[in-house]
Amino acid sequence: MIKRTYLIFSILMFLCVGISAQNIWNKRASVGGSKRERGISFSIASRGYIGLGQDTLNLMLNDIWEYDQGTNSWTQKANFPGGARRDAAAFSIGTKGYVGTGINNADAFLGVSLTDFWEYSPATNIWTSRAAYPGNFGGGAYYVTGFAVSGKGYFCCGKVGASNYSNELWEYTPSTNSWLQKTNFPGGVRYGGVAFTIGANAYFGTGTDENVFTNDFYKYTPLTNTWTPIYSFPGSERFSCSSFTLNNSGYILLGTDGGYKDELWQYDPLINYWFPKSALPGGARRSACAFAIGGKGYVGTGKGLTGTRKDFWEYLPSIPVGIDEHADDVFAGVYPNPLIESATIKISELIFNSDKNLFFDLINLQGKIIFSDKISSSTFTINRNDLSSGIYFISIRSSDNRIASKKIILQ
Repeated sequence: MIKRTYLIFSILMFLCVGISAQNIWNKRASVGGSKRERGISFSIASRGYIGLGQDTLNLMLNDIWEYDQGTNSWTQKANFPGGARRDAAAFSIGTKGYVGTGINNADAFLGVSLTDFWEYSPATNIWTSRAAYPGNFGGGAYYVTGFAVSGKGYFCCGKVGASNYSNELWEYTPSTNSWLQKTNFPGGVRYGGVAFTIGANAYFGTGTDENVFTNDFYKYTPLTNTWTPIYSFPGSERFSCSSFTLNNSGYILLGTDGGYKDELWQYDPLINYWFPKSALPGGARRSACAFAIGGKGYVGTGKGLTGTRKDFWEYLPSIPVGIDEHADDVFAGVYPNPLIESATIKISELIFNSDKNLFFDLINLQGKIIFSDKISSSTFTINRNDLSSGIYFISIRSSDNRIASKKIILQ
């Protein structure tokens, strides 16, 4: 159960700070070059990079573009020397970017799954060939998911043929230019998954094997080479999502579940829970490129109902203002507040529909739970009964994990 000391501390913090702000999108300069989908992206210091993929005619691309946040402008950099391709994987470590794998044709039956792997230096604008990706017995892969943790890079899962898939995880060490196979992903074979990193852990999930879309999610800890299941992604099962990391939270957005999605979800690792954030105003899509720089998230390109895109958007996250920063994500309304006899509580439809194990607690200023009940509807009523006037808190929890609280006043 929720610890009383933690609740009291939460309440005191809640009295001292306001509610989080921002959670908005701004349109920025369109990505350079052609419209594209299935490209790669990574960030290094204060610059973001987008490239490769396929254009509106399904022609493969090999151009690379650098985004300057300060000037809101794009500059073309040295073309990727490995050849045009789609569905490559990428990550960045320190001052270098890394790109590899992919397929060189829009038709999977005509294309060649690739193994080459390259290092990019922004300082010199030079690409250097590195040790080839050894997964799939050296047979190449595409739709692999790339991420980096603690100075090492990882390629996970992917397609290893037109109708064949992988659950392999490989670790790349830049200092030795070598690959080492690690513990296979336990969720089964898949491609088009998505990952983000927080601290010393990576988080990977969603994807498909063409027959089944998934929404399971796992934490990978390189120190112990272990996978641990976490709370599943609460949106619909899907693949070809995008991601970035901000303020020690992971963000998953867009993708396809058969249709195109415009949703943005935030994962808070401290409470192992997902929260819906502002949807992308540029329209639903899949196979977009995303990265984070300067405390902001960015996403652009991809394919939606209107076709392949090159628009580019900046996300300003909610500002963490205290221990209970998710109230606005969970509560859609508390009224009247102050209350005399009763109050109606409305919570987010997205959260209610994705989590059928929600409860509410009414808590006083001393941290004592006055009463609790399971939430059976996104709108419910609490009655005052014989409670004294004063300040109380409505706390929403999933099983034993508190996810948000809101102050309520009894007159």
